[in-house]
Amino acid sequence: MVDAGTLATTAQVLLAIGQNASANQILEANTNYWILQAESLMSSNVQYDLVTNYATFTAYQKQTLALAASSKAAMIGINQNQNSWQLATSQSKLNVLDSLYKESMEIIKTLTA
Repeated sequence: MVDAGTLATTAQVLLAIGQNASANQILEANTNYWILQAESLMSSNVQYDLVTNYATFTAYQKQTLALAASSKAAMIGINQNQNSWQLATSQSKLNVLDSLYKESMEIIKTLTA
C-alpha cells in the first residue's frame, strides 16, 4: 500500500506516535486515514487548501507541514487506541498527546499568520 496523504507519511506518523505503537496504529490503512483527517483539519484551520497547493511550498515549508500533519495524525491514532498503547500511566499518555497538540497548533498558528 502507498501512503494516501500528501503532507505526511506513515513513517512520520509512527515516529510521532513513538515507541511501542500498537498493531492497529502500525497498520498503514489506519495511518493513511489519520493523515487524510489531519490534512483536512489543517486546511480548514488555515482556510487554505494545503494539499492542492502543496507544489507551491518550499522544501522547508513542506517539512513544517509534515511535522504538523504527522503530529495531528499521531494524536488521532493515539486517541483511537489508548488501551493498547504501552505507556506506564495515563498521565504519560496525556503528556505525549499534549506535546503533539501544542506542536501542531504552533505550526497551524504560524501558517495562519
